[in-house]
Amino acid sequence: MFRIYRCKVNEVDPRVIEVAKYYDEWEKELTTQLGASIVGNLALPKLDPDGQHISYYTNFRGEVDLVTPKNLEHYRNQFEDGRDSLNVIMEFLDSDKELNDILLESQRKDLYDLINDSDIDFVINNKTVVSVACKATGYTESDYYYAKERMLHPEKDTESKAVPPVPPIPPKKGGCLLPFLLGLLGLLLLLALLALLWWYFLRPWPFSQDPFAKYVEPQTTAVVTEPVKEDPVPAVSESASEDDENAVPTDEEKQALEKEKEEELRKAKEAQELKAKEEAEAKAKAEAEQKAKAEAERKAKEEAEKKAKAEAERKALEAKNKIPKCKTLKEQGTMPQMAIAFDGSESMTIPYGSTSRLSAAKNAAVNLINATDKNVSIGLVEVNGCPAAKNRGFFSGSARNSLIASVNRIDPYRYDGKTPLVNGLNQLATMLDGVNAEAVGILISDGEDTCPFTGNMNLCNVAANIHRAKPKLTIHTILIGDSIDSAACIANITGGKVFKPRDAIQIQQFIKEAGAKLKKVCE
Repeated sequence: MFRIYRCKVNEVDPRVIEVAKYYDEWEKELTTQLGASIVGNLALPKLDPDGQHISYYTNFRGEVDLVTPKNLEHYRNQFEDGRDSLNVIMEFLDSDKELNDILLESQRKDLYDLINDSDIDFVINNKTVVSVACKATGYTESDYYYAKERMLHPEKDTESKAVPPVPPIPPKKGGCLLPFLLGLLGLLLLLALLALLWWYFLRPWPFSQDPFAKYVEPQTTAVVTEPVKEDPVPAVSESASEDDENAVPTDEEKQALEKEKEEELRKAKEAQELKAKEEAEAKAKAEAEQKAKAEAERKAKEEAEKKAKAEAERKALEAKNKIPKCKTLKEQGTMPQMAIAFDGSESMTIPYGSTSRLSAAKNAAVNLINATDKNVSIGLVEVNGCPAAKNRGFFSGSARNSLIASVNRIDPYRYDGKTPLVNGLNQLATMLDGVNAEAVGILISDGEDTCPFTGNMNLCNVAANIHRAKPKLTIHTILIGDSIDSAACIANITGGKVFKPRDAIQIQQFIKEAGAKLKKVCE
């Protein structure tokens, strides 16, 4: 790689710093997706080891010329060719196509904006234009940036001459009042005609009183009536009517009437009571039947749920105890994986009983490696030295001795002795599947992130992002020492366990328990 540009950290947009932390990941992502020939026209930022400078690298080598407003027109052809490659990169970043590395998704728009706003360009060997994803401090937007925009997009040039306005045409004077008066007279005649038509054809008819009645003489008609014959009314004897009115019922008649009324009241009361009794019995019977039905349904439901639960537990136990075939797991691509993130910072040299934290952790890790199924590949991430942890790669079952040697070579004094815990956790997640296949991560650490750019990041948020992206990844945490509570949420969020050993014996026990699931994965 050839460094083409370098600037201080405090001279760039904060987004440049975030992108620079993942230089290797972005270079790999863009090259895989678009090809090296396209990516070559873009210089990506990378954070220098001193943490104070940002360097921009390209694949091209040769004579370099900084593009300025003075030589911009000279390189027009080179710019048009290079712009096609940049447009391909920007269209990819602005599209919905998924990234291979999902951890880069949060920086996707930032990188797009940095490329779009870039105003630093170089020409290599007088033919290749390389754009730097950075806002320049040496030029102002009024010279180079807008000069380049006018050259590449002439249709957006705002300095074109203005078209002079067309002078207004004065209205013509003159005219005559006669046409207006003739139109008004015609309108009045039309209204009069409509009123006459309404009067003769549409007004309410007949009238409640004839308006022409006063002009007509009244006529009289003689009416002859015949006498009506009435039926004779039978004569009533005055003596008979007086006898009926003065008749008095006897005692027997009175008793008979009272008994008749009492009997009617008794029968009505009995009928009412019988009806009420029948209704009450019918209601009680319906309630009892409903209650019995509900009870039967409840018992049947409970019995069905109990049987379904027992069957599910039985199947789950069988599936749990059944060891799958290794050939099947390999063909399906679901062979479990494991990776160890090992804290190699200087604080791990603190005495730990008769040994040190580092030595006790190394011995426990070696025992775990030897006890794990040989079909399981094991990855190693050394969490040591800012700004990034060291990914030592995956080791197959036949390379266990090489993995053990890599663990034993962990040395706090090989780097600056600080703890890039956030970066190590992200690298651990990147190594493992966790989507299609089960994966186990084991974090061994004695403290918090001590790097300047990631020390203030929330480990719980990082773990939540990892769990959303890889739900089948379980991370166990072996937390040694006192400053460890902030990392406990990593296991809680991903479904793992939190272990806090107090001596070398407990470290052996807890690491063995964390990897017990992978002791035998297939047969």
